[in-house]
Amino acid sequence: DDDALPWWSPSRWSIRCLLAVLAAILCFGVHQALRPPALTPFASCHGDSPILVGTHHKTGTVLMRHILRQVCPLLNWRCSIDNEPMTCNSADQARAAGFQVCFLQHGIQFKKIQSNTPFRFVHVIRDPMEVVISGYQYHLKTTERWALRPDQRYNGTSYRQYLNSLSMTDGLRAELKHSLKDALKTMPRLLNRTIGRACTLTVKLEDFERDWRGTTTRLWDIMGVEDSGVALRLDQAISKHNVYQAERPRYFNKHVSSGTSRGAIRALVRGVPDLYGKIQDVRARLGYPAEGREMESAY
Repeated sequence: DDDALPWWSPSRWSIRCLLAVLAAILCFGVHQALRPPALTPFASCHGDSPILVGTHHKTGTVLMRHILRQVCPLLNWRCSIDNEPMTCNSADQARAAGFQVCFLQHGIQFKKIQSNTPFRFVHVIRDPMEVVISGYQYHLKTTERWALRPDQRYNGTSYRQYLNSLSMTDGLRAELKHSLKDALKTMPRLLNRTIGRACTLTVKLEDFERDWRGTTTRLWDIMGVEDSGVALRLDQAISKHNVYQAERPRYFNKHVSSGTSRGAIRALVRGVPDLYGKIQDVRARLGYPAEGREMESAY
């Protein structure tokens, strides 16, 4: 009888309620512990298959190189970066050499995309408009040997000298012509070779700017990083290479040109039908909208 209990004693009803709550908490904990982890988009690709990573000129090569040089040691992986320490341009070569990752700045050079050796593929592409503008700005000052050699195609001068002798409109036309034989040609080709594969991650460079953390999460997923603590350490290690931060470290971003004049150049390209039309053609082949950042106000 509850009335017979001292005033300070809990009633039988209170005890029963407390026991019921504790039982519910225990059951919930057991249920959570036994519940299988949520599947990630690339969960079926996890395993020991090699990972091939391919970029193109001005599509994020430097960024991906920085990321992999941080990630590989942290994961205790053997990685080939631009054929160092040895050549690696296929899943078969990666398997034979014991590489977990093979990176090529010219991803089109990967051979045997339909190899019998299972592999994962990361393909980084970029809006063709940005490729042309970035390439134009880069080649005006480049010290790459090929661009400094005299060439009859450029009236006996080097490509760099030739670009600097032209008006901006004609210079952009020249850069577009160059890009149509390089990244604007190889991006759609490699995309067509890989897009149908289940274990392929196609990353737009713009994804890093729009959602850095979400994009690296997808990258860790296809790489098979399942431990959230490991993923956090990887994010911390590569954060210094996030060129899109408001307060970004200068030392790590010398390769990234200033965007102060980009808006004006985009507006110029948009106003030149022969330039803009060819860029829009490549955009369509890559799955980009017909219009991009040129629709923003100049900055």
